[in-house]
Amino acid sequence: MSVLPEPDLRHKLPALLESPSLYRTDSDTPAFEVKFLLTEAEATEVEHRLRPSLLLDPHVDPSLGNSYRVTSVYFDTAAFDVYQRTKGHRRRKFRIRRYGSALSVFLEQKSKSQQRVRKRRTSIHENELESLSAVESNEWSGAWFAKKLAKRGLSPVCRISYQRLALIGTSTDGPIRVTFDRSANGEAANGHVPHPVANGKSLLNDEVIAEFKFLGAMPTIFKTVIEDLRLAPRPVSKYRRCVEAAGLVSALGNGNA
Repeated sequence: MSVLPEPDLRHKLPALLESPSLYRTDSDTPAFEVKFLLTEAEATEVEHRLRPSLLLDPHVDPSLGNSYRVTSVYFDTAAFDVYQRTKGHRRRKFRIRRYGSALSVFLEQKSKSQQRVRKRRTSIHENELESLSAVESNEWSGAWFAKKLAKRGLSPVCRISYQRLALIGTSTDGPIRVTFDRSANGEAANGHVPHPVANGKSLLNDEVIAEFKFLGAMPTIFKTVIEDLRLAPRPVSKYRRCVEAAGLVSALGNGNA
């Protein structure tokens, strides 16, 4: 069964490109992100089975195999409370994200409880990042993010780049999205600007992080692939892996989140 957008929905395609946790309009409808750590062979098979029923994200770069580059700066406290999952920090992550080489970046807050996800984000120009250190006006669109950082004592810790392939479609509950993240590299952050990581530590080796994203009940197309291939959800955090690979703290975990 195809879950491609119907012809009358294609004019809404820009909205479908958003993660369901950003697209949601009904607070009673939960957004889910179910994560899997796959071998390259498994990821290729999942993509092969889903491709006939979903659209390729139009923001792809053919030179990157129809994927696109994502670079994020992650924040933590001086005591690495986010990494250590200290009470009050374990459910929220703050990051600045850039897609490809765009001059605009996104200020993001991600809250997660088990597999339920909420996201808030604001797009600003890269040049506005200097305002994060001394925000003085509530009129600036990024003021909420700056205040959250200050209140929680957060500063840039890690910078991570990876290649993402994304497939999109719709279900009865709303948009659905599948992402495949490969070739992740990370290093210690030297500021707020998400410059691409050129020679960082490898964070995935030959692994692929796949995420199934949806609103409400899991779509049948996802259930079928998971059951047929006997896939088991597994938490994995690029941020935690980067902290450990870069030697920023003693390795207290195994890269999971």
